[in-house]
Amino acid sequence: MAKGVVVLRRGRERSVALGHPWLLSGSVLRVEGAPAPGDTVAVHDEAGAVLGFGDFDPDAQLRVRITSFGKDEPDEAAWLEARLQTAVARRRGHPLLAGTDAVRLVHAEADGLPGLVVDRYGDFLALRVGTPGMARRAALAGELVRRITGAQAAWLRSDGAPGRELFGSVPDAPIGISESERSYLVDLKHGQKTGFYLDQRDARDLFARLARGARALDLFAHTGGFARAALAGGARHVTAVESSREALALAQQNAAGAELVAADVNEYLRRERASFDLISVDPPPFAKKKRDVPAASRAYKDLNLRVFARAAAGAHVLTFSCSHHVEPELFRKLVFAAALDARREVQVLGELRAPIDHPVSIRHPQGEYLKGLLLRVGGDA
Repeated sequence: MAKGVVVLRRGRERSVALGHPWLLSGSVLRVEGAPAPGDTVAVHDEAGAVLGFGDFDPDAQLRVRITSFGKDEPDEAAWLEARLQTAVARRRGHPLLAGTDAVRLVHAEADGLPGLVVDRYGDFLALRVGTPGMARRAALAGELVRRITGAQAAWLRSDGAPGRELFGSVPDAPIGISESERSYLVDLKHGQKTGFYLDQRDARDLFARLARGARALDLFAHTGGFARAALAGGARHVTAVESSREALALAQQNAAGAELVAADVNEYLRRERASFDLISVDPPPFAKKKRDVPAASRAYKDLNLRVFARAAAGAHVLTFSCSHHVEPELFRKLVFAAALDARREVQVLGELRAPIDHPVSIRHPQGEYLKGLLLRVGGDA
């Protein structure tokens, strides 16, 4: 039940009418009542009309995440179950998700569940809650997804808190998954994100198809996702570079046969003199906030400049940004600028996005965080 009312400034109701789920602090005229972080609030326009209901966070610039639109407040348990059922049903049996037992089942706002991510790894689930509202619902969400999926156990992660078992028993040892006939070990309890980069599944498939006979380089290798794909695709030599020794320990098993290098990627590129026929560049987000964009832009340009210096003539490069605030057009311009400074002839062969279990709602384009380019690098320009 709603614990307060958020009244919007005049004109700010338009985005709600279009179905956008975010209300920034600047949109709020006043708050009536005393809602606590994570409480449900009713959203009103300045005239008092009810526009919807959402999760309140008084400490965040993103003040309200709308969970339902319209004047009628839904029953929370029924609403959550219906959204989870729909999200899981969308993935179940989808032809583009055949060949893997590791799938994102819930993708936050795109599935009408702001602040909640659910990934399936075989018989296990990993849930990540990113808002006080979803943290409050974690136990209920766990019970519902257990019933819907029949999963054996689930591990819960939340911002600023240690992970914990939500139900069942999650093993301490990494668990095995299958992806396009490639096998990986995933550390649900300690790995990045929910244990593995599921959003790069399609890109790993592409990397494998390009790998035959290639000298391949996997930068920011994490646990060896791209390196394993290159080996499966028939690369003649694979080098994986990662600064985390914990991640590399798992990469030793995921990408057995690859040359593993424990190093900062930029330092490695400065000293390396070998050329590579196939390169993946998948760095962590350089811009976590909008004010970080100028520094992140320099970092993306410098990184790709060094990558082009290591690309053999005719090499394929898959380069990415997962920075939400670096838009696709800006990322493309930065890569182009790096190519010009490197004095290399570079062609764009395609744009790369997250796979279909990471959808983007047209009502929430900000949900598109991962962008990438497939490039072919020629000789000197």
